[in-house]
Amino acid sequence: MFILLEKYLKTCFLYVVLISFSFKAFSQQKPMVMWFSKPAYQPAVFSYNTKEFTEAFHFEEKGWNEALPIGNGKLGAMVFGGVLNERIQLNEESLWDGYARNAVNPKSGKALPVIQQLMFEGRVDSAEKMAAKTMLGVPSTIKPYQSLGDLFIEQLHSTADTFYTNYRRWLSLDSAVAVTQFTYNGVNYKREVFASHPANIIVVKFTCDKANALNLRIHLTREKDAITKSALDISNCIAMQGQINCINDDTKQPVGMKFASYVKAIAPTGKITVGKDGMIVVTSATELVLYITAATSFAGKSPGATCVKIINTAVKQPVIALFNNHLKDYKALYNRVKINLSANNNPFELPQNERIQRVKDTDYQDPYLSELLFQYGRYLLIACSRKGDLAANLQGIWNQKMNPPWSADYHSNINLQMNYMAAEAVNLPECTEPLFTLMDTLAVHGKITAKKMYNARGWVVHHLTDVFGRTAPADDVPGLWPMGSGWLCHHSYDHYLFSGDKNYLRTKAFPIMKGAAQFYLDFLIPIPAGLPNAGKLVTNPSHSPENAFEKPDGTQYQFTYGATMDMQICHDLFTNCLQAIKDLSTKEKPFEPILKLKLENALAKLAPIKISPATGTLQEWIEDYKEPEIGHRHISHLYALFPSSQINSSTPALFAAARKTLERRLTGNPNAEKDEAKNRYGSYGSYLDGKSFGGWQSVWISMMWLRLGEGNQAYKHHQYQLKYGMMPNFFGWAYQLDGTFGSTAVIAEMLLQSHTGVLNLLPALPNYWSVGNVKGLRAQGGFEVDINWKGNQLTEAKIISGKGFRCKLIIKNPVKIYKDKVEIKVTRENDVVIFNTKKGGVYTIKPF
Repeated sequence: MFILLEKYLKTCFLYVVLISFSFKAFSQQKPMVMWFSKPAYQPAVFSYNTKEFTEAFHFEEKGWNEALPIGNGKLGAMVFGGVLNERIQLNEESLWDGYARNAVNPKSGKALPVIQQLMFEGRVDSAEKMAAKTMLGVPSTIKPYQSLGDLFIEQLHSTADTFYTNYRRWLSLDSAVAVTQFTYNGVNYKREVFASHPANIIVVKFTCDKANALNLRIHLTREKDAITKSALDISNCIAMQGQINCINDDTKQPVGMKFASYVKAIAPTGKITVGKDGMIVVTSATELVLYITAATSFAGKSPGATCVKIINTAVKQPVIALFNNHLKDYKALYNRVKINLSANNNPFELPQNERIQRVKDTDYQDPYLSELLFQYGRYLLIACSRKGDLAANLQGIWNQKMNPPWSADYHSNINLQMNYMAAEAVNLPECTEPLFTLMDTLAVHGKITAKKMYNARGWVVHHLTDVFGRTAPADDVPGLWPMGSGWLCHHSYDHYLFSGDKNYLRTKAFPIMKGAAQFYLDFLIPIPAGLPNAGKLVTNPSHSPENAFEKPDGTQYQFTYGATMDMQICHDLFTNCLQAIKDLSTKEKPFEPILKLKLENALAKLAPIKISPATGTLQEWIEDYKEPEIGHRHISHLYALFPSSQINSSTPALFAAARKTLERRLTGNPNAEKDEAKNRYGSYGSYLDGKSFGGWQSVWISMMWLRLGEGNQAYKHHQYQLKYGMMPNFFGWAYQLDGTFGSTAVIAEMLLQSHTGVLNLLPALPNYWSVGNVKGLRAQGGFEVDINWKGNQLTEAKIISGKGFRCKLIIKNPVKIYKDKVEIKVTRENDVVIFNTKKGGVYTIKPF
């Protein structure tokens, strides 16, 4: 048995007994356990010919969405928790179809000025047709991220005897271990699965309480492009090796990714045999350990040799040493933040599926689900995005298909950003490094795209990319959205704001930001004389993602120039670049003075955010067009409210208009079936009666309400997330994990905000969370914050100063601030308390 895990479990179940008593250790986080009383669904006979695998957009109700994910950054696994037949689905982060290629349309550079002129002339149809022929990437689609394969474990038993008892399976977020236990034929069995980041290995340990009772058949398979055989170079080991069937369009030579996965078995007692057919048979064992690893040819690696090296290194360590190293590595990140949103929720009250179903059926308010979801988002980020790894894609790293929905790619028009939305605030800044590495790759490829497509300097990426760094537009004309680079740069600058690390700003963040800014400086074009807003700089062509507008003559389009979101992204990037230049400048040596002047000039000429005279809302377009779909699922023109902070309480007119925009979009159109029947692009997924429907949209709306200071409104959409967006294992219903990652950000910003450079404690605390505490959240300026509250009021907070910067704190009620039990001097500006700090200093805030 894993000794540390056994101790942890005893603590968990002892907690069930103690829960009925007063919760004296409220500052101690409850056990974070996702548990089930039944296995995840598996068909009686497994087949890759079912809808789950053959239809990209078939969304399962069971099975996949009940399995439990583990990961070490590079390797991922979904543990189904079967009894007589177990499936562990496997992934390797770099296993993508396709190959590196220059997809830029060679006609783009010459076509762009013509398309821009057509747009300004109002000849949108002509511009759109020309853009479709000249500006889309070649090819216009990308290849998908693919599943590595499946490990099947079968009990050697009578097929007529399927009775078992005492079943339970769970994922411990506190130790990153998935456990399955049950009783069969009077024997207690247990499987424990963890993914070690230090060893780059997945470990499956089998134990039972009767000698020689383990009798198993184990095989590794993949839907296509692979063969499993006995490994020639390692004893008691099988090796699956293959190459994705992909042909270079030009050379007609195979260029698909090569890959391998090795599984080695070790049992102190009993017998292990490996057949030539790649089947491991274990008989009369009392304990068994499987070591699983995988590798691809990505970045020039040899998959087989890499697997052999990893396996041979791992087996030299006792399993308990592998586990202890895994636990130490994992907890160094996970244990930084603790959260309690109620004093008396019982983690073991109901299985996870029943707990979520109770919310769906009765709108039950369950703070423990929110606590668990908060930590689950952190857990998943640790499990799929570590230093040296690839960035988390649409499904993190967990994907069972050859052709998954949306290719399980990197969507850079909100989804990729939402994966990392919480990272800085929830004390996982190291987990953002794969995102920044991806951006470095995109900057290299995007420089070529910027030059050839737009005749511009700098770098650009459109609405999606892949592991090969594609930056050319994809899919269709709406893919002509060159704003991905500007939005991604928001994360680089945020990393600096939270850390206060000027060396990072100078050497890492600013070069990326500068390159993106250079592209927009060249791409922006003045509106010609005779048109509204003449002389103002705008993007052209432009989209407000997936939404459309109606001109006075009744024609409807998505293709335009100067969409409000574009201008807000440019404003955000230019403003951040200017502040970075200021922070890196000295009187003796100004930093980037020429770029500074260009940015200031462009910023002054950007088309401004406008308020519609008709509705009082923010205009989504350069002109105040009619909306063909009032409740459209995107609210792109509130980018300036969130994730940017261009609109805030210090801009009252825009702040009020942003609220009206959100309210109007969420109210929707109750008469849409009639009024929007002629919508050229179709009205679907529209908001109505203030509801959202889970996934990224509920997160985005919650975050907007939080920036407006409306905790109860944000909580309502957090509850919609639980009701409509979360499957039993907290995966998204549509094979996307952005809503899961983003929900962690929602909960964090209910408790602490610092986007304006001022720390706001409990800025939008929902009424339902009247008592609680959180420990270890981060704020801009290098601060770490602990908060306690009761009766929805702050009772005490601690702020640790990581950089020694001056602290600004929004406090509505009178407080005293202490360092080393001595009250310190503060100044006040309205509701803002200001005090100096020392690096490493701990400051206690107490209301009086």
